[in-house]
Amino acid sequence: MTQAQAVAGENEVAATDSDVPVADRRSRVTTTLGKPWVIAVLTWLVATPIAAVIPGLLNLDPFSQRGADVPLALGGLVVVIVAGAALLRRGPGVDTVAGVAAGLFAAYIVLTLRTALHGTPFGFEGVNGDTGRITAMATRYTVSWGSTDGIVPGVPSEYPPLFPWLIGKLSVLSGVAAWRLMPFAEIGAVSTAVIAGFLLWLRHVRAPLALAIMGLGIALYGGPVKSYEVLILMIFLPWVLSTFLTPPRGRLHWLAAGAIGGLIVLVYYTYVVFALVGLLALLWTTWRREGRPYLVYVLKVAAVTAVLSCWFVVPYVWAMLHGGQQLDVFESSTISDLPLPFLEFSVLGLAQLAGLIGLLSFRRSVWWAGPLLLILFSTYLYRVINLIRYVATGHTGLFYYTVPLISMCLLVGCVLSFGELVSRLPERLTPSRSAGAVVLAALFVFAGFGYWDTWMPVNRWHATQAGPAKPTFSTSNGNANPLTASYGLTNSYTLHAHAQAFPNGAKPRFAGSAKDGRHTWPWFPTTPIQKAVEGVLGAGAAPRTLSYSEELFAFLPWKGYIGTDRGSSYGPVKWDARFAELNRIVAIKDPAQFAQASKTIGFGAIDVFILHREGADLVWRPLRSPGVLRFSPQQFGATDFVVVNDLPQNTVVAIRRPAG
Repeated sequence: MTQAQAVAGENEVAATDSDVPVADRRSRVTTTLGKPWVIAVLTWLVATPIAAVIPGLLNLDPFSQRGADVPLALGGLVVVIVAGAALLRRGPGVDTVAGVAAGLFAAYIVLTLRTALHGTPFGFEGVNGDTGRITAMATRYTVSWGSTDGIVPGVPSEYPPLFPWLIGKLSVLSGVAAWRLMPFAEIGAVSTAVIAGFLLWLRHVRAPLALAIMGLGIALYGGPVKSYEVLILMIFLPWVLSTFLTPPRGRLHWLAAGAIGGLIVLVYYTYVVFALVGLLALLWTTWRREGRPYLVYVLKVAAVTAVLSCWFVVPYVWAMLHGGQQLDVFESSTISDLPLPFLEFSVLGLAQLAGLIGLLSFRRSVWWAGPLLLILFSTYLYRVINLIRYVATGHTGLFYYTVPLISMCLLVGCVLSFGELVSRLPERLTPSRSAGAVVLAALFVFAGFGYWDTWMPVNRWHATQAGPAKPTFSTSNGNANPLTASYGLTNSYTLHAHAQAFPNGAKPRFAGSAKDGRHTWPWFPTTPIQKAVEGVLGAGAAPRTLSYSEELFAFLPWKGYIGTDRGSSYGPVKWDARFAELNRIVAIKDPAQFAQASKTIGFGAIDVFILHREGADLVWRPLRSPGVLRFSPQQFGATDFVVVNDLPQNTVVAIRRPAG
């Protein structure tokens, strides 16, 4: 080659290097923007804020049929638009339509749940039950950084802490009380679950199938009361397939897989426990096939997971090794529920039956079927072992929570088996774009309507005639309701959000409509209690408290001595040992001796007693425990305590006088 040719060649390369990258970048951007995952995320980010503000702008009563039908009206419009776009001969491809539909479905979840909660600042279930305990954890994290119990400070949490931790820190940053942020966290987590699951499944299947899995999954188990569980359930199986196997499109990068693993441990690790035997079997078989490189990959994933979750796992394990008391004794009819959801005669039941048949049929021929069967088998094995344990010891191991993972395995099997069958059809029998559009639209309607039907505060309305005419429907407790509207099929979680009293006793806007013959929601006088205590101990006081209601700790970051619900108390709290200490001091009748005993009681002094007056006694009544503590007014002598007797709801507060 001559020098002139060499120079000419260098100039050509230089010209190519300067011109082509611009075109490449444009092409790359266009290609990226056309991917289903990008379309889904962008659609979700645009549509979600709109969906969130619509109920407030319309300002309709969710207990009225007009107000409750807002999601149906707008959701129906979305179905028409999406289906119409898919049916156009020259319209967007089915993957594009599925991406748009995924984003809109996630936004529709927001619209439905925001409509259901319009008029109340509380989340689903108010501050009662499990939601109340999560809210207490979030409130505790407004004054704490490390893993901690929601009621008893200084004790590491047994429950995965990340969800309430984030709420607590957001409360600090925004200045909004943690309990007021709960509805946004609940709704946001379910909506995010749709998008996160859709994105992970796109690594294994085309967009329509990924959307189908999310639609059926949310219809099956998309309740906002346990929104963090929904999020983990939607991402767990695609994470397993992307981490413990060798999928056709490759594994997740070890850093991404470890980050998702850490998220699972910190948000809701129970599905890992249920599937542990199956996960170990998958790890073993893949390692035997691939050898050392796979083992290095798994160790990297495990290391990232361990680093991210150590602030929760290490303190908990340490506490349990030093006398933690596991108290998962839980008597409920759900323990004996039929764990074979594929025998249920319903759309979802039949879909799960089809999934089981598909998994068994394809277990030797398709890469995903055998692993899903292993996870299914592992979950059933866990359930059976812990059912035996329950019969023998009374400890459940929470085996009754296995059904969502069982059902999700079966629904995934149904969708993937359907896709596999379609891919094997001759070209002349392959469904057309129109058929695909009809299936997507039907799925959207089924999942969307079912979700609306479940989570509206009241979801059936029938007008009644004036006078003594017979009502056309009856209330959920079977009693006829001859009033202006007769409600049926109520959702108690949503009703509680509207019936929940504020700390000062006021009620949300539509509380008058939140009635259910099965439930009552009395006010716990948090604000009067706070004023009484601060009147003695000073503003901002956060004393160690024995309270007859755990609701106190959802509103205030006070230090609790013990929670009222033994069955929901966590191992590091040592509930039985604390209760034994209370039983010891309640028997001390001399005021001076009682004051000294309650000050030197094991696990730390009790500064404030919040008790319920029942006749001549001041009562602290735990749940799921045979013992009831009955204090007498004489135990709280004026020398050591200031007693406030005139609080609402027969509440009595005894406040230890500050030293000096």
